[in-house]
Amino acid sequence: MLTAAALLTLAGCGDPGGKQTATPGAEPAGRPVVAMLPKLINIDYFDACRRGATQAAEELGVTLIFDGPADPSGSEQNKFFDTWIRQGVSAICVAPNQPKTIQRFVEKAKAQGIRVLTWDTDAPESGRDLFVNQVDERQLGETLMDDLAAQMGGEGEWAIAIASLDAANLNTWRRFAEARAAEKYPNLKLVATEVTKEDENFARQKVETLLNAYPNLKGIIAFDSNSVPGAAEAIKRAGKVGRVALTGNSTPNKLRPYLKEGVLQSGYLWDPRALGSLTVRMAKALIDGTELKAGMQVPGYGELRVSETDSKTVIMAEPIRFTRENIDSFDFGI
Repeated sequence: MLTAAALLTLAGCGDPGGKQTATPGAEPAGRPVVAMLPKLINIDYFDACRRGATQAAEELGVTLIFDGPADPSGSEQNKFFDTWIRQGVSAICVAPNQPKTIQRFVEKAKAQGIRVLTWDTDAPESGRDLFVNQVDERQLGETLMDDLAAQMGGEGEWAIAIASLDAANLNTWRRFAEARAAEKYPNLKLVATEVTKEDENFARQKVETLLNAYPNLKGIIAFDSNSVPGAAEAIKRAGKVGRVALTGNSTPNKLRPYLKEGVLQSGYLWDPRALGSLTVRMAKALIDGTELKAGMQVPGYGELRVSETDSKTVIMAEPIRFTRENIDSFDFGI
């Protein structure tokens, strides 16, 4: 593990354009070092995760490194992963862009005694020690589908906007939504799935094309924080407010203007600051050798919820539904 002297090298790790975050001040020898790897940096969602992680690290006496690629690239992420393994950090927490590519890095890290967690999105076959999941995946996917179906009156053409077909979390939610539609809404027809590359402007362009290609489209689910405002802007520019329903996951400040204008009736998220915080708390617990059990009290968080289907997955919270009436009660700093 890193000593105080080795900590002096941290500023040189990873992509030089990235942002490293470390607890300020001199670091005593033996202080645990937790490295967190988001899908990408410089977007508000992961910035909020970083703030929560930083606060938890300060409370727990942990040195935090929070860094990652500027684009949602699996290969670029793995460069950070490999650097931190060589530096001998105490734990690595990764939100993998390409879950299938991280297994060899997980194995390499664990062979050196480094605890490995996934967060925000999982890589269940990688051998990770724990997954910190923000919500129950089935619940979120089915909730999004039920919400959209209600707005559409239970019938008509609908489409999907999604950042990537590799991201495990987004596509698990997507599959649960599609299964819900097939099971419960026989009069809904899925006509397209648009990949938006974690880019709000690109999402707008893709949805503008989608609206032209499918003039009878009645609804869209957008599964990530950039696709929702991108799709909302496309609907607004196309003059289809009230004719094309939209729901999905995004941050309060991105949702707020479209909810206020009536472009959106609903949007969903959780507090990403809490996700960053819980991830650091779980990493520290694993470093300390704590056995994680459902119902145990986690200082700074509360009662731990463990997945009924995977004892190595903890579930942070229920999804929050934002509407025009309640959106001003939420901020999360994003």
